[in-house]
Amino acid sequence: MADYVGVTMIGMAGAWVLRPFGGAADHALVEALWSAALEPRWPLLPRAIAIMRDGFVAVDRGRAVGCVAVDLAGSIPLVIVAPADQRRGIGTDLLSAALARLSTAGVSVAHAGSGGPDYIWPGVPLDLPAAGRFFAAGGWQADRDTVDLVADLRDYRRPAAASERARRAGVTIAPAVAADLAAVVAFETATFPSWTRWFRVGNQDILLARDGAGTIVATLLFDGPGADTVFLPMLGPAAATIGCVGVAPHMEGRGIGTALVARASQILRDRGAGACHIGWTVRESFYTRAGYRPWRRYRMFRKATSYHQAPLPPVRTRASSTSSSTAGGPSRAWPSAWPTHSGHGRCHLA
Repeated sequence: MADYVGVTMIGMAGAWVLRPFGGAADHALVEALWSAALEPRWPLLPRAIAIMRDGFVAVDRGRAVGCVAVDLAGSIPLVIVAPADQRRGIGTDLLSAALARLSTAGVSVAHAGSGGPDYIWPGVPLDLPAAGRFFAAGGWQADRDTVDLVADLRDYRRPAAASERARRAGVTIAPAVAADLAAVVAFETATFPSWTRWFRVGNQDILLARDGAGTIVATLLFDGPGADTVFLPMLGPAAATIGCVGVAPHMEGRGIGTALVARASQILRDRGAGACHIGWTVRESFYTRAGYRPWRRYRMFRKATSYHQAPLPPVRTRASSTSSSTAGGPSRAWPSAWPTHSGHGRCHLA
């Protein structure tokens, strides 16, 4: 924990104290800060606040003026400063305390938003432009942009070409059953190891594509209606999610991924799902071919937790991969708030 926590910080416009986050007892003050700083662009997301378990609160004369969440898996999921208290250095101090906390926990590189299982956004929302400027000015390295997409499934129609291409590829698509789980886990472990834990959990449905020999060559997770997502207040009670869309490298480029997404969308539609969310992807055109449209965009930032660490190497991504590291997801030139997300920590997004 930062040495200066509990010490009065003197800024250009007064003093404040940083104290450790108090868990559920502090959720109400975080909600108040969120409402003041982020609404109406980002309506209050109670489940996003409920995941906060570690971090710091900035207090000025008994009044909470800012907070930062810390996920010890390696991320800073949320930073908020009350609009009336911006440009005082409060956000900078909160972020420094969070980096020190992660460093003490053995984390060498912190991610804004992403990095662990508890996240709200993949990165910094681009509709909070000052947040991105704040992170950049603070020495955070921008890696790439990602996008969330949605589709209204109430009148969803599968693109005609989707099933035809999959048929030509010689694959069959069907929901997994209990007897398939071991083979699914083996496929994920060999092909998309960072997703294996999400398939093991068993709280979402799995859709499989098999080749002519019956071997699994592609998978995805889907959930809904009433999906387990922090965005439920924005998407509605009939919300659905699709994530962890992965096709074996030797089968890429044959339309299998698009066919999987289209089939999952049909199943969810027939269950009564409304808006379906696909998060944390860099493959925008892949999902638009399946009938989805861009919803929110994010910039991924990361920073070494120690000032003595060597510069971070550039990020290399597998451009040919159908999936993107997700599942979920920010700031202002003084960020009134800048949330951050799940280094593909959460597979709710592909």
